[in-house]
Amino acid sequence: MEKMKPIDYKILWELIKNSRRSDRELAKTLGVSQPTVTRRRGQIEKYAIEGYTAIPKWGEIGFELCAFTFVKLKSKHVEPIERNESRKICREWLMNQPNVVFAGGGQGMGWDDLVISFHKSYSDFANFIRRHDSELSEFVSESQSFIIDLNPGDILKSLHFKYLADTK
Repeated sequence: MEKMKPIDYKILWELIKNSRRSDRELAKTLGVSQPTVTRRRGQIEKYAIEGYTAIPKWGEIGFELCAFTFVKLKSKHVEPIERNESRKICREWLMNQPNVVFAGGGQGMGWDDLVISFHKSYSDFANFIRRHDSELSEFVSESQSFIIDLNPGDILKSLHFKYLADTK
């Protein structure tokens, strides 16, 4: 895609706020024609949108916990080929865990990776961590988790990307 145009960003932010809106509604909001929105949206969806998803009320669908698991890797100081192979195995393991919604490498506070996962109960979380630590023990030297109770009374601001629209 050529460099995104200002209208592309406007369409993208409107879609982030509410992806269920029709091209006609978006065109009216943005003051452009519906064919322009349809054409630009097609390009944006090809190159700048990973996918569309609903953001549930977690407790209402049976999830009690969100866990942020910080991971230290053993492979920091090994040859690049060996490190790439271990990353591939870890990626495959994580992709097979349906409760994991994000995993990525980073840096800070002495940690190498972060895994974000949702769990129906504490025992579900504990089983996940046991499997994570044992099945990836060849690659992980340490992990620690920060657990969030998804009870609506404990949530100060819900996870939603619509808030990002205000950063532009």
